[in-house]
Amino acid sequence: MKFSLTAIVLCLTTLAFSQAEFSWGLEAYPNYSHRRLIAQTSIPSNEARVLEDLETGRFSYSAGLFAQWRGGRAGFQTGLRFANTGYQTIRTPLSADDTPPPGATEKRIDYQNLFLEAPAELQFIQELDDNNDFFFMVGMALAYNLSNTNKTIYYSGNTSSANSEKANNEDFASFSYSFLSGMGWEHRFNDRFSIVLQPTFQFWFKALLVEADINRNLYSVGLRMAVKFR
Repeated sequence: MKFSLTAIVLCLTTLAFSQAEFSWGLEAYPNYSHRRLIAQTSIPSNEARVLEDLETGRFSYSAGLFAQWRGGRAGFQTGLRFANTGYQTIRTPLSADDTPPPGATEKRIDYQNLFLEAPAELQFIQELDDNNDFFFMVGMALAYNLSNTNKTIYYSGNTSSANSEKANNEDFASFSYSFLSGMGWEHRFNDRFSIVLQPTFQFWFKALLVEADINRNLYSVGLRMAVKFR
């Protein structure tokens, strides 16, 4: 983490004292998000294994605006984006504590975490030809937790119904930070417009909850897509 922050500062300093091309754009990041389970030693190993088998990933997304400053072979990018991420459980039979609608036989819980993110990314660029670039990206993102929702989905044959309940935000960390990495391709259609495709990995260093015997670190893998204007 210290290395990444130092590299970002050095890159900003370099770009500040050199001619840098400015561009801006819109981005979307559809992804598959999951979590890494953190269980304290007080939690029995069999209970942790049950949770490992119960919880799985889900489709997530983020979208926002970005600004980029690019020198010859390096660039810096930042921005602001909204992120809907989390994880879910597999479908399980109902328990005695459930209050399902009539006819329901199974349920699944979708844990949704909403964030406002501010990334800081370094890009190392290799020009392939006049219109195409390959690049490698590494960076960090600071995020503010907006809200957290537990959505229970009940299944009855081929039909389903959902019941959403807001979680207590005080139980969740207000600010989080994550590591970003990816490599991608940029194609320039002309001097003013280009598109970007970037397979991306994101891992949250800070756990979701403020303090808990069982906690979780989120991570995601997906494809970042962007349109860029100069």
